[in-house]
Amino acid sequence: MINAKIVEDKNIVYVSVGGYLTGVDAKEFLNNYKRMTKSIKPSQYRLVVEPSDFQCENNKDIRNVCMAFLKTGYNKMYLVDPKNNIMNSLSLGAIEKKLFLKSVKFIKSIKEVN
Repeated sequence: MINAKIVEDKNIVYVSVGGYLTGVDAKEFLNNYKRMTKSIKPSQYRLVVEPSDFQCENNKDIRNVCMAFLKTGYNKMYLVDPKNNIMNSLSLGAIEKKLFLKSVKFIKSIKEVN
């Protein structure tokens, strides 16, 4: 399951990920996410992604979601990953990985979001 919500008073787009993700789930999320972010100016918001244990039917699905986040244009992006599991499960090319690591700040707890 992957869900997103906008926290207006803190200018945060919060995304939670957990469970088993199918290709249908990923496509459905991307469609909802695009509709949701049309009403905001992403450069004025911070993206916070907090995954719990999850598995993907296809690793390309999570890659597509991550790349969509990069293309949206957030000023700051945070990934709550205390065990560093995400980078181990993403299958990014060399250029994509460099861009991803440059754009996303890995944090241990959601309390670190500034």
